[in-house]
Amino acid sequence: MKPLYIALSTLVAAIALGACTSNGNYVASPHQRHRAVAMDLDTAARVEARIQADERQALRHTVRVNVVKGQAELLGEARNAEERQMAETVALQTHGVKEVKNLMTLRR
Repeated sequence: MKPLYIALSTLVAAIALGACTSNGNYVASPHQRHRAVAMDLDTAARVEARIQADERQALRHTVRVNVVKGQAELLGEARNAEERQMAETVALQTHGVKEVKNLMTLRR
C-alpha cells in the first residue's frame, strides 16, 4: 500500500509542476488566453468610446486603441499636445488600463 501511495503522490506532484514554467509562472490554458484577449478587446472598446465621447478633442474619431495585458496603445492624430494628453488621461482613467503608450501624432 505504501509504494502505491508514494507513486500516486509523485504523479500528482509531477502533474502540478508540469504546468509551471521555469520562471515560476503557470502556463495559461487556451480558455484563459481567450478570456484575457476578450477582456483586452473589451477594454480597448471602452477606451475608444470614452475618447470619442470627449467633445473637447476635435480629431477624436481618428484615435484607435489596442490593449494587451492592460497596456493601452493609442494611435491616431491630435491637433496639439494638449489633445494628445487628454486622450492619454482618458485612457488611464478607464478600468482595466494599467499603463498607456501614447503613439498619437500631431497634425500639422
